[in-house]
Parts: sequence; structure tokens; C-alpha cells
Amino acid sequence: MLYLKSIKTAFVVIMATSLLSACTNTDMVTPTGQAKNASKTLNETGMPIVNQPITLRMMAGQSPLQGEWKDKILWKEAEKRTGIHIDWNLVPQASLEEKKNLLLATNDIPDAFYGGGINSQDMITYGQQGLFIPLNDLIDKYAPNFSKILKANPEVLKGITAPDGKIYGLPKMSSNITHRIGTKMFINQKWLDEAGLKMPSTTDELYGVLKAFKAKDPERIPLSSTDISNALRSLAGAWGLYSRGNANPYVDYDDKAGAMRFMQTDPKYKDLLTYMNKLYTEGLLDKEIFTNNATILTAKISKGLVGGFSNINVVPAGQLKTNYAGFGAALKGPFGDQNWGGISPVLQNQGAFVITKNNKEPEATMRWADYFLDGDGAVLYWMGVEGKTYEMKDGKYRFVQDIVNNKDGLTLDQTISRELVSPFSVHPIVREERFAWDTGEGMPEVITAANNLKPFVPKEIWPAFLFTKEENDRLKALSTDIHTYVGEMQTQFIMGKAPFSKWDEYVATIKKMGLDEYMKIHKDAYDRYKRN
Repeated sequence: MLYLKSIKTAFVVIMATSLLSACTNTDMVTPTGQAKNASKTLNETGMPIVNQPITLRMMAGQSPLQGEWKDKILWKEAEKRTGIHIDWNLVPQASLEEKKNLLLATNDIPDAFYGGGINSQDMITYGQQGLFIPLNDLIDKYAPNFSKILKANPEVLKGITAPDGKIYGLPKMSSNITHRIGTKMFINQKWLDEAGLKMPSTTDELYGVLKAFKAKDPERIPLSSTDISNALRSLAGAWGLYSRGNANPYVDYDDKAGAMRFMQTDPKYKDLLTYMNKLYTEGLLDKEIFTNNATILTAKISKGLVGGFSNINVVPAGQLKTNYAGFGAALKGPFGDQNWGGISPVLQNQGAFVITKNNKEPEATMRWADYFLDGDGAVLYWMGVEGKTYEMKDGKYRFVQDIVNNKDGLTLDQTISRELVSPFSVHPIVREERFAWDTGEGMPEVITAANNLKPFVPKEIWPAFLFTKEENDRLKALSTDIHTYVGEMQTQFIMGKAPFSKWDEYVATIKKMGLDEYMKIHKDAYDRYKRN
């Protein structure tokens, strides 16, 4: 059960007063998120959700691929099943942040934000102000699918609980290990075979393979990526970094020291950068890796130039994808580390869905959101309607041919987006393996690569931490300087423009920027996370 923790009487009075002042006598919402008049329309179980049709206003971010939502088979069918019509206020992703902030600042808010750009700090700030209602009791009573997920994944509950003990949003989640092990490294198996080499199992062997690729043809690019971050994440675990996953990209836990650490000042991070510098200096790492993107990488692979690359899947390899294979296991590093830290938590985004104080039917709204988390609702969200957008083949959910092999040459993302909203979304759903067969995550090469790495992921994987408003304000100020400097020096060290003799100076500079306070804020957030 998710009953609210006891809170101070003064806070209860303040919250109740602010909510009462914002609602009429007929549409009051209690601080536990229960509407007094909901019983008039709500069916507590079964379908439809309401015994009389209702309309809810929701704001959502809109991908350029998606077009209007109201005519999509997803929402038409959902309305038939639930009895709930959604009046969508769609905002292009490019202007979502600006529009969201304007609505929140003016209190001109919809009934709910559905993938509406609500970040974790928005969720906490506006939840405590009363614009977003707490969901604890609503989850207990009206969200059986989500409650089941929380029981199976207690770290999700810990990760969505705000510092005041309340839950203000439903998250986006992923149970698909192929998706969660995001960045993988793929090596050109054809080149390995031609050179009589085996798939590398250590960082030294990887270096030897890349040297052999270059020796065969100086025009080759032995190792590339869409960007330097992906390349680093593919290798960092061999130095014991990202020991709690990659949701907090600057902090993890040093098990030997028994303490949280800032990774980018750790001696092992220095050794990783030294390794990357050697690859870069010897022409084994793509010289354009700092300006690469997916399009550029795809062009290089299509020309037969790339020996290995880091990416979530082998889509950039196009027709050459079968030439590439993932590691047989996580690489073992120079200090004996053999981890794969490039894994995200089940909890992907805390504020994917929030219910506002204006909502007169919060119970029905919670049941509506929960419907898409499992069962028929999850199938509808991800795949659509059987016979129209998907079909069952060998017990697997597969899109119809007009989607996967469109006669007009549309991409998979384009064809999916005609009737669904799943591509590029941050919605309160679970990304599952059973719905991934026709995506990049469903490619055999990608599934094999992820399964090979799975035994080496951390036993404990942190979600992104939640901070109080005061902590977040300080963290913003500290992070601006620290993160910018770390990024600049990372590039300088790898390219050889900054010698490693300046390492101590680099670490001292970060400490002067307020690293101790930065780490205390993270430790306090981590301690709260453990207590939840």
C-alpha cells in the first residue's frame, strides 16, 4: 500500500486552503486526490470506466511525425472502450518547454499533462504548490496495473516518491532489457573473420583489434559512434564506472571506498580518458567523433569504412547490419573490472503523467492512465487494433505489412505514427520486449548483444534522484559550471590538447567550483531514496 506518510498539521492546513480557494463546492479535490463527485460517473472496475461519457482536457507533446491525435485509431478505440473522450492540446516538442511553463505560471492548466514536458522538479514544485494533486490514494484504489508494477519493482516506488513523501506523477518505465542496455558496441564480424581475430574480451584485445583493422587499410575508421558520450559509456564499465547505471551520469558508488563518488574526478576515469586518447592519437577512434551524428555515422558505415560503433542498435548499419555483432561479454578492464554500467533503470521518467487541481474526475483519470500499462490497454497503446495495425505471428505481436514494408517508402517511425503515438514518446507506459519485434530493439543482432551483456549489469541500478526545490536551485547553479568544465576538459584530454600532467589541476578546479556541496546534495537525495 502507498498510504501517505504523516505530515505536519501546518502543511495540511496550507494545502487544504490553497486547494479550496481554487475549486468550487461541486468540484473540490481533496489533498489525497479524490474528487467528491466522482461516484456519479465512475465504474470502479471493468469497462467502460465511466457509466456516462466524460471529456478530459490533456496537454501533450507532439512529435513532427505524428500529426493530429484525435483521428488516430489508438484514441478512437480507447474512447470506445473507456467512455472517456480526450480533448488534446497538442504542442510541438520544439516549443513544449515554453508552452508548459506559460500554462503553469498563469494557472491556465488542463485536467492532466500527458507527456507534457513535466520534469521531476516541476512535479515536486507544482505538486507542493497544489497545482498537481498527490496520487498516493488514487494509485492504491484505482491503479491495479501500476500497483502490480510497484510491487514487482520497489525501486520504482522509491524513485517516484517526492521528498515530502507524496507521489505527484506516473512515470514512463521500461522492462525491456534490450532497450535498457541502451548503448552497446558492435564490431564488424566480417573484418574479424578476414583478419583471423576473435571478438575482443578485454580492453587490451579491443585495442589490438582496432590496430589490425587500421593496418589493413589506412582509410578505415576502426571505431566510431554517433557521439563521444556513447563511445565512453560503452567502455566505462571496464574501468568500474557507472557502477549504479547511467541515470545519474556524474555520480555512482565506489564499492571499495563504501561511498558515493563523482566519477569524472576518479583516477579510473583518468585512465579511461588516457585509453581514449591513445585510440584518438593513433587514428583508431573517429577523428570526427565530437561532431558526428546518426546520419553521418550511417553514411560512413554504408561506405564500408567502420570497424566498430557504439549505438543502441544496428540501425545505422542499414543493409550491412548483419556484418556487425555485439561483444560476447562485457569487456574486462586494466584493473580487473568487468561491468556494463550503460544500463538505465526500469524507472525512465518520473513526470510522464500528472493530474491537476482542475480535474473533476481524478479517479476516472487514474483508471484511464492505468489502463494502458498492461493487458488490452498496453496492446492498444503499442500495437493498435488487431487486423488493422497488427497481427499475431508465431505468438508474437507484429505490425501489418503496410507498416513494416510500406509501399510508399515511408519509414517504420512514419508508418507507426499514422495511427499510434508510441515513437519518441514520454508517456506513462511500460516499454516491453513483446512489443519490440518490429523495432531496432527487436533485431536479432541487438537482442543477442543485450543478452550477452545482461549478466554484467550492476545489481543495484539507481533512478534519477529527486531533489527538494532548494536543493535543485543550488544544484542548477553548481552544475552549470561543473558539468560544462568537465565536458570541455574531457574533449581536451581525449584530443591531446590538455596533457594528463594537468589532471591534478583539473580535479582541484572542480573542487573549487563547489564539488563538496554538489556531492552532499546528491548524498542527501540518495539517503532519502534508500529510506522510501
